[in-house]
Amino acid sequence: MIIFGLIGIILLFWFALEGLWKLIPWLVLAVIVTSTIGFITDHFIFFVVVVIALIVMYAVGKKG
Repeated sequence: MIIFGLIGIILLFWFALEGLWKLIPWLVLAVIVTSTIGFITDHFIFFVVVVIALIVMYAVGKKG
């Protein structure tokens, strides 16, 4: 992740040097969107694993 951050900082400086100021908001928006998607999927996968574990524990407890 640090590598991606360094690449992003280098790109921001390159955009500033080349005068591509109009691309910076799109880069920031892309970072926000991908971070949000990653956050949601990580927590969704954790939620699914917990729910499946609870269902399995309930089923095992009901048999015994």
